[in-house]
Amino acid sequence: MYECLCMQQSVRYEISCDPNQHYFCVRMQLSNVAAPLRLRLPAWLPGSYMIRDFAKHIVAFSAVGTSGALDYIRPDKNTWEIRHPDEQVTIEYKVYAFDLSVRTAWLNDEFGFFNPSAVCLECLNWDGPLEVELILPPDSDWSISTGLKRVTTLTPQHQRFCADDYASLIDHPFLIGELDVIPFQVNNIEHELVLAGRHYADREQVANDLTAICQRQIDFFQGHVPFHHYKFLTMVVGDGFGGLEHRNSTALLTSRHSLEAPKGAAAQASAANDYFTFLSLCSHEYFHSWNVKQLRPRRFHPYHLQSEQYTEQLWFYEGVTSYLDDFFVHQAGIMTAEQFLNRTSETLTRALRGLGPLRQSLTESSQTTWTTFYQQNENSQNAIVSYYTKGAVIALLADLAIRTISVDRHSLADVMNYLYHRHAATGTSPKDLIAGFEKFTNADFAATLQHWLQAKQPPELTEWFSAFGIQVEPATADPLTLQPQTSQREPRLPVSFGAVMQEQGGRYEVARIFEGSAAAQAGLSVKDRLVAIDGLEAKSTNVQYAMRRASPGDSVRLHVFTHDRLRELTLVWQAPPADGYKLTLQDKSLAKRWLKLD
Repeated sequence: MYECLCMQQSVRYEISCDPNQHYFCVRMQLSNVAAPLRLRLPAWLPGSYMIRDFAKHIVAFSAVGTSGALDYIRPDKNTWEIRHPDEQVTIEYKVYAFDLSVRTAWLNDEFGFFNPSAVCLECLNWDGPLEVELILPPDSDWSISTGLKRVTTLTPQHQRFCADDYASLIDHPFLIGELDVIPFQVNNIEHELVLAGRHYADREQVANDLTAICQRQIDFFQGHVPFHHYKFLTMVVGDGFGGLEHRNSTALLTSRHSLEAPKGAAAQASAANDYFTFLSLCSHEYFHSWNVKQLRPRRFHPYHLQSEQYTEQLWFYEGVTSYLDDFFVHQAGIMTAEQFLNRTSETLTRALRGLGPLRQSLTESSQTTWTTFYQQNENSQNAIVSYYTKGAVIALLADLAIRTISVDRHSLADVMNYLYHRHAATGTSPKDLIAGFEKFTNADFAATLQHWLQAKQPPELTEWFSAFGIQVEPATADPLTLQPQTSQREPRLPVSFGAVMQEQGGRYEVARIFEGSAAAQAGLSVKDRLVAIDGLEAKSTNVQYAMRRASPGDSVRLHVFTHDRLRELTLVWQAPPADGYKLTLQDKSLAKRWLKLD
């Protein structure tokens, strides 16, 4: 018996916290693992398609065996190799945790978060169960939340968890701190909204709203739920946004004000948009429990996390999810039809405006996401299209088309359930997706859908929306906010600048420029500092006054600093382009086939 136990193989992580210096300190203990011992971190993590090289955050790596310090080599940027390990090996290292995002690791005196893919080295010689011990700062009131199975609570600050294998481990993020846990049940399944960071949420309302949204999604998938419990692990900050899906949880980053549900008249105003955005973020990531965590591209079976994996299908996996995230908030009775149409108008405008959608197709956007969408620069709006927003537009149109062609017998829900039950185990090819839509429409629409995915021009909108009593109008974006503005009203400003400006530290700087715009024709560049317009100091109010006085074709003098060089430019004002969209409900009897109406 003693001999058997001594030869037992195991891999165990002990993780402690140094909030002041932003380190997760890891002690990895390996027993009887075959030589050579190879350890590595992934280069990227599922759901976030960019090479991140998590190993670059590891410092102070050391290896010790029963005979003393062990030598190691670095065969590549993500890997450590110990060619002659002892039976018992202890690896120690620190992970610098100062990325306030849902992708890697963060630790300060307020809270901590990490994806194990950024903290826990994979032992390539071992594919069995893994143990994780997490030790919180002593004398703190911190607690731990994760979807990973808890096996032992040694103390409230010292707990032990277990994963079936490394793939399971890295699909269960951890959130630690003084956590506010808001429990709720959906379909007799325990759910929790876990908040780290100061907030002003109405705990009862947000729980009720999330319950309604989650119930809609479970009903959408006919009661099939791929998890036994679920956690919304949420970092609350002054300004931030993001989400990443996992097996039975999601990691969220949201702004403090987005959790404040507007009351009374404010609930019907634009103030509700921030709260809707948070609920839609939750809705989006929750839907990924089916659409990505279960059903996913065949090329992602399995994931290979050391290099890029390419797919043309992200228009479906992110686009369908992006359409339905707001739709479920609306169907849950939280967002009115008018509010949903307004937000959809913004999606249409963001997706289809500018030159980017005329230069890149949806399939190309998905295929090149590693270097384009996930590595955007100041010219991206002129070069690429988003498979999130344009994918959402295509998903919406497909939903309307299915309802129209089938005379309301079917909808996008039927396509999703068909694909889910048929392909979740093996993944989808591009042809599988088209075939799924064709099953509930016809060959003509399948060809139309294929065209939409490969085309570099906007799809026809009016035909599909009009069948549901929705009018599509061209809209002039507000020259300052870039939000859609219906053509039936006079533009708030009569001319367009063609650049997005931002005030930072007393500077009025160019953030983005649309190709061919007045700003571009004048010679402005991103990061130029506008110091004067028409001989007056350039503040946002003075720029607005100058625009109000102007007419298309008029010119104005600008003084700008490009780096440290002062330049005088002449800008010729242009008419605001009608490159946006506004959706208006015209016929409720038709719209109720799609929308939830009072």
